[in-house]
Amino acid sequence: MRIKLEQHQFEGPLDLLLQLIEQQQMDITALSLANVTEQFLNYVRTLEEKNPINLADFLIIAAKLLVIKSKALLPNLEFGEEEEEAAYDLAEQLLTYKKFKEVAKFLRRMDLKSYQSWAREVDFSDRTTFVPDPDATITALHESLKHLATELKEIVKLPEKVMEEVVSISEKINHIQQLIAGKVQTSLSDLLHGAKSKTDVIVTFLALLELTKQRIVSLEQSEHFSDIIIRTN
Repeated sequence: MRIKLEQHQFEGPLDLLLQLIEQQQMDITALSLANVTEQFLNYVRTLEEKNPINLADFLIIAAKLLVIKSKALLPNLEFGEEEEEAAYDLAEQLLTYKKFKEVAKFLRRMDLKSYQSWAREVDFSDRTTFVPDPDATITALHESLKHLATELKEIVKLPEKVMEEVVSISEKINHIQQLIAGKVQTSLSDLLHGAKSKTDVIVTFLALLELTKQRIVSLEQSEHFSDIIIRTN
């Protein structure tokens, strides 16, 4: 299914995901997220010249969507516990975002109608006064900031790694075409024989789906979970 997005400045990757799912009138589930992965990636490609910080936010969500779609296409594919939790937590994030967005729309309508109200008067006598921890010394704060700076270095590197994985799909398509050139047929197991990582397996499979979509190759499978035969058209 193709979805045409109107020219719209989305508030972020979750805002884009929510509209893609609502346009297809689907519930927010992992399967729904898998179904809109291609449309999300198409939109991300248009952001290549945009602010790199905003682009990084979209690429992080794109990586999670690729994990979800790969799991839907290859049920036996195994991921690490942290990878699966990070990906499937996306549906819960999207549900929370939708709730906040609906509340924001309701408050906006109330504001336009001048329907402001207050539940009770503020009693400043009940105000809680902040008292710092007596153990929060200058040395302790210094060590905490050093630890935080170390963790932030790893987070800053994440968008670069995700960008490399997304771009490598086109390279994998060229690689597969070179491997099958001159052959009548081959198999998926042969293509994955030299795979060096789970990411390589995922990218190979997605590249193969793209080649099928372009009618460059055709796929056949005699029964569930049997090897997939690849024939050049």
